[in-house]
Amino acid sequence: MDQKWIEKMLDEKHYAGIVSRLVAFFYDLVALVVTFIVVGNVMTMWLVVQSNSPMTEDVSPMGALSGVNLTELRAYIYEHEFHLMVINWIVIVLALLLIQYIFPMFKRQTIGMKILGLYLKDEKAQDITKKQYLKRELFKLIMFPTIFQMFGKEKRPLYDRRAKVYLLK
Repeated sequence: MDQKWIEKMLDEKHYAGIVSRLVAFFYDLVALVVTFIVVGNVMTMWLVVQSNSPMTEDVSPMGALSGVNLTELRAYIYEHEFHLMVINWIVIVLALLLIQYIFPMFKRQTIGMKILGLYLKDEKAQDITKKQYLKRELFKLIMFPTIFQMFGKEKRPLYDRRAKVYLLK
């Protein structure tokens, strides 16, 4: 690609500002909360059906949560069937990782970025690779407070500079 075109495409006026980043972050959090609620409810029904608790002897899979005291069931599972609780949390964490990191790696956009029309480019104004996306996300986890460096001269957070990517609108 022509150097003039690269400079024009990566001009500061196209950078995603802090408001765009925070709104995208908000949408990502909403997606994670919804995922957590849905997967949590499904896994709670699974716990009721799988448990050998005396409280769930006559519970059918279709009416898994009807008539079951979930507080007592949770205490029973923690005491007698802790492996079910471990499986429950492993599935929930895997679902959240899928939504936040694995699925976005294919298009290199999180849900919030898609909603706002933000996209990532490398220093040559080309789409970033999966490796660059993963690098950026790992840097973002470690260096999230550096987002406030956007108010300075550079206009890009440290994690974007280290990953050599540009978040553009």
